[in-house]
Order: sequence, then structure tokens, then C-alpha cells
Amino acid sequence: MVFEAKLALRYLISSRLQTSLLVAGVAVGVLVFTFIAALMNGLNVRLTDDITGNVAHVTLEPEPRVPRTFMPSPRGRALFAVQPGRDDAAEIRTYRSVLEVAARMPGVRVAVPQVLGNATLARGTKSVAVAVTGVAPEQAGTIAPIDRSLVRGRLDLGVGNVVIGSTLAQDLAVDVGDRLVLRAARSRAGAGASADAIVTVRGIFTLGVQAVDERVMYLELTAARKLFDLAEGVSQIELKLDDIWQAEELSAGLARATGLKATSWLDRNARLQEGLRAQASTATMIKVFSLLTIAIGVASTLFLSVMRRRSEIGILRSFGIGRGAVVRTFVLQGVLIGIMGSVVGVALGFAFAHVLLAISMTATGAPSIPIDPARGEYLRAILLATAASAFAAILPAWSAAKTDPLEAIQS
Repeated sequence: MVFEAKLALRYLISSRLQTSLLVAGVAVGVLVFTFIAALMNGLNVRLTDDITGNVAHVTLEPEPRVPRTFMPSPRGRALFAVQPGRDDAAEIRTYRSVLEVAARMPGVRVAVPQVLGNATLARGTKSVAVAVTGVAPEQAGTIAPIDRSLVRGRLDLGVGNVVIGSTLAQDLAVDVGDRLVLRAARSRAGAGASADAIVTVRGIFTLGVQAVDERVMYLELTAARKLFDLAEGVSQIELKLDDIWQAEELSAGLARATGLKATSWLDRNARLQEGLRAQASTATMIKVFSLLTIAIGVASTLFLSVMRRRSEIGILRSFGIGRGAVVRTFVLQGVLIGIMGSVVGVALGFAFAHVLLAISMTATGAPSIPIDPARGEYLRAILLATAASAFAAILPAWSAAKTDPLEAIQS
């Protein structure tokens, strides 16, 4: 094997221009591979963060209620039933025990009880339908980062205080310190009953999600429970996880442990999963084509090398060098070319990704191009490029091994 290695190095050194072009070709292929990996993986992370940064990873809710039958028919069909929406709002009354179960579940970072309801927020003659989220003040920024998204005021959910979205504030023409009338319908008090409260705007946030910025309002948990006439329970419990990709497994475990309906963020974002899969497939195709380019370049060049060194190979064969040694010599050339080219390509790809990241930085400190140099799959690129080069050298090596010594010397 030492002889084959020395001979392979001698062939590479004796044709420096050819070797340099081969190394450059492999380096370009690896550069494309690592760039696509850094770009697509960075885009994947950004899309996932944009989706999961403002929502719960797992949501626990009461199971949907089945309308009660008052007068069953002899034929087994209901004659009278409570229509959906006419019954009392479903709630989790034993939510404290559910929080204890969630706290013991490995992988759960935080569990936040919430009271949800629809209401009308009015100022003067103008009113807007809002989605009220009641939450404990210390947990207000745990699920959605409203504490870091405030554009005016502060996150103060004291008695009678609310925090609203920026678009909602524009629609009502209000600012921090203004007072509004909050009116919510109550299902328990009978048809048409409602509760009014005077609230003060203490903070205005912008999450960048239109549906949230134009409709969501945050209220203190106890005040929201009183507003919607929930005696002791909560509407839902939202959880954040350490690993968002474990959401489906953990949601199934929480559903079994609590008896509640558990929904993961993956269930609510089926199209995102399809988009990520399509993106991954596209990236894989580009990577495969870059590796094919490397293999074709190495194979064609080594074929030319075999033809040019046909007489030398014949002389070596006449000295008793076996076909296996000839094959190993040319395969080693492919391996060496793959290693050198992939190392150069990885260095160029890493540097190019950092340069592109620095150039694309905006005034807000976020890059306009979602590239992540740390996710360039550099080790994989080196291994795959080296394997592709070695595999590409097999056919030229086998062609060289079949050279007849007498014919090669005579030609």
C-alpha cells in the first residue's frame, strides 16, 4: 500500500496543473454544497423560529363537549339537544394539578394557564372586537415575547390595566394612559348578558403578526376570569418545550396523563411542514448535483490520465505490478484529490458564508439573507466529496488495470 501511495503522489505532483484544476473543481462543488446547506438550514431555523416564537409548542384544552340530549327518541335519535355555542364555556377546573403533571414531564420548559374570550373594546363611539388573553403578570411574556416587543409603555398588568397590539391601538386612536370600555358576553348569566370593565392601556406591542397586533389584548388572569365568569378554572394551558421537535410525542404523553385535548404546534402548521419538506428536498437535489459534478470531473480527468500514462502502466505491469496495485493507485489519487479539494472548499464555503452574513446585516441587527455559517454541514461535505472522488476513480482505475503490458509498451 505504501508503494501505491507513493506512486499516486508522484502522478499528482508530476501533473500539477491537472491536479490543481481537479482540486479546484472539487472545491467549487464543496463550496456549493456548504453554501446551500448553510442557506437552507438557516432558512429552516428562521421559519421555525418565526412560527414557534410567538405561539405555544403544546396547548392543553378541555375535550369538545357533546350537546346534551333532553328527550331521547325510541328510535335512538335525539329530539332536543343544546346547540353548540349555547352551553357554558368549557374550562379546566383542576388546572393546578395539570400544571404539576406538566412540570414533572421531561422536556417541558414552562406551562402557562390562560383565560381566553371574545369581547368588544370601545372608546367613544368606536368599538373593535378583540380576543382577550388573561394571564398572570409574571408569565405574560413567556409564550409570546410581548415584553421584548413593546413599542410604547411597559408590561404592566396590574388591576384595571391592559396591553394591546399596535394595530389595535391605531384603529382605536389610543395611546399609553388612555382609558377604554371592555365589554364581554357571559354565557352563564343568560342570553344577552354582558359584563363591562373600564381598563387603562399601559403598553403597546408589535409582534409582527397581523392577526395578533390588530386583535389581541392581554389582561390580568384574575380579572379575565371575573370578566368571563369563570369561577375557578382556566380556558387552556400553553406550554413551551426545550425541543420543539418533540412536541408531538410530549403532547401525546400529556393527553394520556391529563385527559385533556393536547395539540402541538406541528398539528396547527401542517403547511409549514410541507414547505420545510419541499425545501429540504430541493436542497438535497442541489447537493446531489454538486457531488455528481465532482464525480464526473474526477472520473473524466483520471480517464485522460490513464490514456496518457498507458505506456508507463504497461511498464509497471511488465515488472510484475499486479492489477490490484494499479487499481489502488488510481483510487488513492481520487481520495487524495477529494480530501484536498473538500478541505479547500469547506474553508472557502465557511468564509463565504460569513462574508455574506456580514454584508446582509440590516440596521436592526438581523440578516436579510437567512444564512447560518454554523449549519454548513462541513464534515458531511468532506466525507461525501471524498467518497464521490474515490468512487469516480474506480472506473479509470479498472481501465488502467486491464492494460495489456505488451500492447502498452508497443504503442
